[in-house]
Amino acid sequence: MAKYKNGINGAFSGKIGAVVGASYMGISYIRSLPETTKPATEKQLHQRLKFSVIIAWLQPVLALINIGFQIFTGDKTAMNRAVSYHMKEALIDNGKEVAIDFKKAIFSRGELLVSWILEVLSLASAMLNVKWDNGPESLFNKADDKATFIFYNPQKEKFVSFKGVARRRDKETVLRLPKRFAGDTVHAWMLYINAKGDMVSTSVYLGEIVVV
Repeated sequence: MAKYKNGINGAFSGKIGAVVGASYMGISYIRSLPETTKPATEKQLHQRLKFSVIIAWLQPVLALINIGFQIFTGDKTAMNRAVSYHMKEALIDNGKEVAIDFKKAIFSRGELLVSWILEVLSLASAMLNVKWDNGPESLFNKADDKATFIFYNPQKEKFVSFKGVARRRDKETVLRLPKRFAGDTVHAWMLYINAKGDMVSTSVYLGEIVVV
C-alpha cells in the first residue's frame, strides 16, 4: 500500500487495472488487488451469510439506524455498529442457517431512559393501541422526548415505522398498520429520540402482535 498526494489528476477512488484507490481518515492511498484464487472456506462462507442476512434485514430502516446508532459510531458508520451488534447478540445460528432473533434485535442504542410498556392492544382495522408509563423527569427522561415505533412483518418481509408520532408525556398512542397486515403476526419495537434529535434511547422489544 502507498500513500500519495494529489497528482496531476488529483486523488482517485475505485479500481483501475490492478490497483485500487481509496481514502481513509483523510489520507489518500493506493493498493494492489490481492492475487489469490484460493476458494473460501465453509467458515468464511458462513460468516458472509451472517453478514448478508443482517444487512439485508436492516437496509430498509437505514434512516432510523443512522439516528439510532449515531453516538456510537466513532470511525465506523452507524450501520457498521448495528451490524456488529446483531452479529454478536441477535442471530439464531445453527451452523448452517441463520435468522434474526427479533427479541434481541435493536434499532438504537443510547442514554435516554425507556418507558414501562403497560399494554399493546390489537384493535379492529389493523389498528394498535400502545400504553406506557414513565419515571421521574430528568435530562434523560423528558416529557417532550418523541416516541418512534417500528413493526416488522416476517410473512411479508416488510417494515413499517412511525417516527415521532407521540411524546413521552402522552403515555398512549394509536397506530394504524397497513390493512394487508390483517391476520399476520408482527414484531414491534419502541424507542425515544429527544427534541434536538441528538440523543436516543435503546429500543425496546414490545413483543409479537397478531394484527386484526
